[in-house]
Amino acid sequence: MISHTTPPPPPETDEMPPEMDEMPLSDDVLREILLRVPPLPTQLIRAGAVCRRWRRIAAEPGFLRRYRAHHGEPPLLGFFVNPRGREPLFRATLDAPDRVPPERFSLRLHDDTELGGNWYYHGCRHGRLLLLNWKSGIGCRQILIWDPVSGDLIHLSPPPQLDALKGVFFQATVICAATTAAGDHVHGDNCKSNPFKVVLVGTDRSTAFAFVYSSETGDWGDHAAETPVGNCISLGCRCIQIGDFLYWMLFGYDNNILEFNLVNHSLSVVYVPTHIHEDHDGLYPITLQEGTELGLIVMSRSCMQIWQWMIDFDGLPGWLPLEPIYLDNLLHLSAGECVNPTKVLGFSQDYNELFIASSTRIFMVNLESLRFKELCKMDEFLESPDSRPIYAVYPFANLSATGC
Repeated sequence: MISHTTPPPPPETDEMPPEMDEMPLSDDVLREILLRVPPLPTQLIRAGAVCRRWRRIAAEPGFLRRYRAHHGEPPLLGFFVNPRGREPLFRATLDAPDRVPPERFSLRLHDDTELGGNWYYHGCRHGRLLLLNWKSGIGCRQILIWDPVSGDLIHLSPPPQLDALKGVFFQATVICAATTAAGDHVHGDNCKSNPFKVVLVGTDRSTAFAFVYSSETGDWGDHAAETPVGNCISLGCRCIQIGDFLYWMLFGYDNNILEFNLVNHSLSVVYVPTHIHEDHDGLYPITLQEGTELGLIVMSRSCMQIWQWMIDFDGLPGWLPLEPIYLDNLLHLSAGECVNPTKVLGFSQDYNELFIASSTRIFMVNLESLRFKELCKMDEFLESPDSRPIYAVYPFANLSATGC
């Protein structure tokens, strides 16, 4: 008689079953798989935690270069803001688990006992932030370039010509100086390893000035660019870049736009007809047509009218109105939220995202799709009910493929 017995179960083991290794993925195939991992802060880190082999491939410099090139622009992590009377703060825009905590990008700056003054954000572009130290009646005392991911700080002294312009309030921005043969910006391995430029612009009511610092030469150049601007009271804090040109708002009896040419270091004025901005509640330069054209937002209460700067068939420049956007309807604002005019706090031109503030909330609105997301309450940035509200935010994108 033949007896039938059930074979004993295989012993438990932590090792992968042999049949799983009969046809292992090659490194090239695995690289193609990891290449398609979403470029969010935790995603590539999680993929690299699967095993040592995955972690090794995910950390290869060559793979990281392909990863950045494949995904294009890095993710928009959030924005920085200077609440009145408080330290600069970071506020995330991503949801968990990719939400970056504020303390990850904390920057505590104490007034220099010799310099005095206060630190304010003035620009954020290509992974770097620029802050200026100001002292009332004296002006710019020091410039700081900060990489929030690495924590690296670069201190710059202002151009010596500023000693004769102590009453002039300047705006500033920092840009990556790495370009292609066609003049387009390229991220390369990481913008923070590339040379950069700092552009300071200011006005003494009748004349605009511009100074350019180059990290490659380590100086501000020999002379400042100048152009007459009429009766100008101040410069807007928001700067946009279109190719080799930078733009700021000029506020005064006439509201126009200041243009700076990065190639020949010249200044000029883009004129805005008075009828465009009569009784406005805010003027904000933006980019249109995937960052290739100059635009202007004119706010009137909660109505956002966009104008596009164009050259007509006769070769004459002018402004073309686009379809107005009624933010009270789009964002479902209550009557109480429309007590004060709706404001544009910031614009991320790489992502085409506007940061909009009602009386009580801050939203992120895509300018093309008009999809929006509520980010936070305005009172999060107020120390007390008597505190002044914030007026500008500086969007920040992560240029590190391996996250924060």
